Amino acid sequence: MKIQAIFLSAALLLAAPIISNAQAFSKDDVVGAEQVFVTTEAEGWVSDRSVYRIVGKEESAARTILTISQKSSVKADRDSTPVETNLTIKILYTPNSIVVPKENFSSLASAVEEMFEGRKIDLSFSGDDPSMPLNLSVGQKLPDSEVKVNIGIEGINAKISLKSTDGKVIAREKVTVPAGTFDTFVLEESSTVKATVLLISHSEKMKEKSWFLPGMGEVKSMVYDKKGKLVSTTEMISYKKQ
Repeated sequence: MKIQAIFLSAALLLAAPIISNAQAFSKDDVVGAEQVFVTTEAEGWVSDRSVYRIVGKEESAARTILTISQKSSVKADRDSTPVETNLTIKILYTPNSIVVPKENFSSLASAVEEMFEGRKIDLSFSGDDPSMPLNLSVGQKLPDSEVKVNIGIEGINAKISLKSTDGKVIAREKVTVPAGTFDTFVLEESSTVKATVLLISHSEKMKEKSWFLPGMGEVKSMVYDKKGKLVSTTEMISYKKQ
């Protein structure tokens, strides 16, 4: 059904802050710092170019909060016209972890409304705030997380589950991307996006291998489908610390 396909597309869009956590700022970065990431599909075409810029910073003895603007140009397939999106996300740095508050998903509300041709939607969120420990070691297991989203539109309700599981640190190695060479931890995890609408469910399962810069974030990631086939590669293209 068409409405189910639209809700699944909305689910994948809402999953972006978890599945595509492509930013690697430090709590010591300043307002104006900028990073650019590019996602290349396995077939060789660019599906996403995102520019992340720190636009606000709040500091206290216990935590630092960065407010980041994300401007993206996204293509659904090789020949489609790019769609431009502008989001605002917050990243929370505590003494022990980096946290992605689930409230970040609310910044995608306007984009989801566009999918439904401008009709007003109701979004509500529950579940975990995805996080990453600051101190990593090879062999370490990473915390699972699940964010649940309820979407209501004109009497139709959908439930979306965004789940990350089986995360672990498998190695420590240097990785070279266009932005430079970094000393990273290599992580593996599984992600599942499930949308249920009108008693019909559909899910997408993925596995991700990423190169994580301690105390910052991913500088490279590779996404595979459930059969282990490479889907896409995301890399940091530039990093201006201002």
